[in-house]
Order: sequence, then C-alpha cells, then structure tokens
Amino acid sequence: MTANPTALTRELTRDDHVELSIRPAVRRLLKDWFGFYLPATVIALVMLFPFFWMISIALRSEPEIYAYPPHILPETIRWDNFARIWSDPRMKMGLLFWNTLIYATVRTFLQLLLSSMAAFVLARYRFPGRDAIFFVILATVMIPHEVLVIPLFVIMKHIPLAGGNDWLGMGGTGWLDSFKGLILPGIVSGYSIFFLRQFFLNMPSELEDAARIDGASEFGIYWRITLPMAIPALTTLGVFSFQFAWSDFMWPLIITNSDHIKTIQLGLAVLQSSEGTEWSLLMTGAVIATLPLISLFILLQRFISTGISFGVGR
Repeated sequence: MTANPTALTRELTRDDHVELSIRPAVRRLLKDWFGFYLPATVIALVMLFPFFWMISIALRSEPEIYAYPPHILPETIRWDNFARIWSDPRMKMGLLFWNTLIYATVRTFLQLLLSSMAAFVLARYRFPGRDAIFFVILATVMIPHEVLVIPLFVIMKHIPLAGGNDWLGMGGTGWLDSFKGLILPGIVSGYSIFFLRQFFLNMPSELEDAARIDGASEFGIYWRITLPMAIPALTTLGVFSFQFAWSDFMWPLIITNSDHIKTIQLGLAVLQSSEGTEWSLLMTGAVIATLPLISLFILLQRFISTGISFGVGR
C-alpha cells in the first residue's frame, strides 16, 4: 500500500514543530544551569568550606590536627570534645552563653525600639531641621566603630552617681564592668535608623490618616499600625543587630573585667595562650557559638528576604 503523501508531510511537519519547541527549552535550561546554578553552587561550596573545616577540626583529637598531609575528614570522630568544653572550668560555657544571650537580646530589642521611633518621626513628620538631623545620623554610619571605643569607655567610666562616682562623675568606676556599660552604648545605631526610615517611606500613609480621623494618638499609630506592618524590616534588622552583638569581641573585651559578665567570644580567647592553642576545643566552641546565628537565620529567612526587598529594592 502506498503511503499518503499528505499524511506523511503532515507528520513530518508535526515532528519539526516538536523539535523546534524543544530547542528553546534546552537552550534556556543550559543558560540557567551554566549562567546561574553552576556558579551559585561553586560560590556556595567555597563559602561553606570554612564552616565544614571548622566542624571537621572540632571532631578531631589534638594530635590529628597537626597530622601531615591533613585529612579532610577526621579519622576518629571525637564527640567528647563538646562535653569537654562544657565542663572545662576555664570556660564556664553555660555562663558565657547566658551572658551573650542577654547582651545580644536586650541590645537588639532596645535598638529596634529606639531606632524605629526615630525612623518613624523622620519618615512621617515634617519639621524644621529634619533633613539636617537625618544627614547627621547618616554621617555617623561612616565613622569606624574602633574610633568610638575610647570616647565610649571614658563616658562609661564617668557616669555621674554610678559605680562610686560623685555627681561630677569622678571617684569611681561608673558603668565599667557592668551590663549597663556593656549594653547601652550599642542601643542606638545610625544604620538602623536609616534602614527603617527607608522602609517607612515606602509604606502607604492611608491607614495612618484613617487612624487619625478615628481619634488615634500619634504613639498609637506608631505602635498599633506602623510597627505591625514593619515586621519584615524589624526582623531583618533584628537578625543583623543580634548577629553583630553576638559576635562582638572588642567592646566586651574593653568594658568587662570580671568572669561573671564576659561573653562567649571572650571565653574562647582563653583557649589561646603563649603556651599554644587548643585548636580542637577552640573550634568546638566556635561551632557552639555559631549554631544560634545559623538557626536564627534559617528560621527567619523568609522575613529577611521580604524586608530587604521591600525596604531597599524600591
């Protein structure tokens, strides 16, 4: 039987259409893979390798750390390193962890509260000198933190009527070696005010106007309307502020002296001395100190992405 030329032509044409429709999909897949997924995977592996190496050292014995050539994975996993660092009398890991949690949490909460108030005023109200005040606040972001350490130390030492000081701030220690001196200098941040101000400027003002018509006070508008709408920005800023406070080393080193108030970063420094460094315990402590930050970021990742895109992307 002779094949129908018309049907054969129609069949070939259908196959050609299928092939033509597959080609753009393949090109798009290759473009996505080689243009984004492969580079992103390589960058992610490069960034994760230090953390992997830290965990690998934390699970080794001290002699194995100095073995040459070095091994990527430990030959014998030493889980007892985590028990050793918690029971080490030099570290007092439980107290250090608690001190750091109080320091980072209280400082972050007060920074979010005060920064959101200042940002709300600068974003929603018009008054003489508003722009000048904002530019001064923005200029403080460009001042390195290290430049402010000595002036802050002098201020904390001469707080009037604190730590044995008289009303002129002389004769005592002020707020040195105390949670007040540790926390309060960091509760105001120019970057936090700038970040939240940008977020508030992008928020619609119709709800605030409606609340004023209903008789709401200005603080009520801020507390009941603006803050709930700014949860993504507050969460993003809170994670950044908590991370900075948790990993802060310089200011706790300068302001604290007693063991009962030191943070976990200062505790890890005990494992480094002129006699040598106990790398297994040091990396074990670093893993313990890093886990809260990683957990916090994973739990709040959705809010962080929303806050950054809404506050900065517009």
